Amino acid sequence: MKKIFTLLVMLTAALGMQAQDTWTVAGEKAILGTESWKPAETANDMASPDGINYTLTKTGLMITAKESGYGYKIVKNHDWDEGAYPADNALLPIAEDGEYTIVFSFNATTHDVSAEATKTGEYVGPATSDWFVAGSADLLGVEWSADAEGNKMTTEDGKIYKLEKTGVALNVDTPYPFKFIQNGSWLGNKGEGALGDTGMGGNFELYVDDPGIYTVTFTANEETMIGTVSAVKTGDAEFGEKTWTLAGSGLELFGGEKEWDPENTANDMTKVDEGYYELVKRNVNLEAKDYKFKVCANHGWGEAYGDNGNDMVLTVENAGTYNVTFTFLSESKTLSVDLVIATGINTVKLSNADSAVMFNLQGQRVTSSFRGIAIKNGRKMIVK
Repeated sequence: MKKIFTLLVMLTAALGMQAQDTWTVAGEKAILGTESWKPAETANDMASPDGINYTLTKTGLMITAKESGYGYKIVKNHDWDEGAYPADNALLPIAEDGEYTIVFSFNATTHDVSAEATKTGEYVGPATSDWFVAGSADLLGVEWSADAEGNKMTTEDGKIYKLEKTGVALNVDTPYPFKFIQNGSWLGNKGEGALGDTGMGGNFELYVDDPGIYTVTFTANEETMIGTVSAVKTGDAEFGEKTWTLAGSGLELFGGEKEWDPENTANDMTKVDEGYYELVKRNVNLEAKDYKFKVCANHGWGEAYGDNGNDMVLTVENAGTYNVTFTFLSESKTLSVDLVIATGINTVKLSNADSAVMFNLQGQRVTSSFRGIAIKNGRKMIVK
């Protein structure tokens, strides 16, 4: 019996080990040595002696000073949706340039997160940089990849970097966003990171005056940290009408398998009139909370609109079953929403809508003296 009992104990322990969760550090490249913010990176999996206390040690990291701290999180089972701690990014300040050993620690019971950096040597920077262009797939062939080999820039002097893309189909009135990425790292300090139109900030955007096929040339100056782009038309191209799709937070409202999914065709809007699109969701059970959303073109984030660059916010005051109507005016890029409970009682607050405001089909605000087709509270109406 003693042998049988021992065997059962060993079997129970083995099953417990098989069910143990995997905890992984995801964060900025500088403090991990791998591509930024990749929860699936097994090289950043933490080890544990007891299934509760986890650690990960990284050695030989060349890190530049960043007093505000480098960001990171601890992710469960290589999936953001499984859990990520803390809710806001944890920050690891680095006081001075140097070579570092970093020990990340995590308690799977309390979800306490910490990291300790120990300087082990002097900083030695890379001899040369690798520069990439990342952005819209329509512009670069792949969607926002920091280190796509086909978008790696070349240099003759280690200072000026260039990338030329040929045969690129570009349309008018369409923003094509992009950034210059140094050493495959989205974030960094002292020049390393993502170079946008406000230094280390926002995206560049390329616009063209005529639809067609273009040769696009990107240039980045590593000394001045200035990036430029030019586009030369080489041929004609025809473009069909764009597909406009809603994507946002809350699966109960937007459905699908994940939030913020621009590829969910169930949220494609219907063209009601020229430049006027609509999506109606009926009998939707909503919680009392804020729902955020944007409209995007052709099932991608290359062109997306909300509230002046920010997310639209739909605030539901009382949980219940609602009919939801989204409207979008493609010419003025005006997005709005109307939420009505099944009884017809309106119980919604909108972050950027005024129930007294009317717009024409061009998105221009009109007064009560206007006559014709207008949009009010997200609904199309004829004013006589």
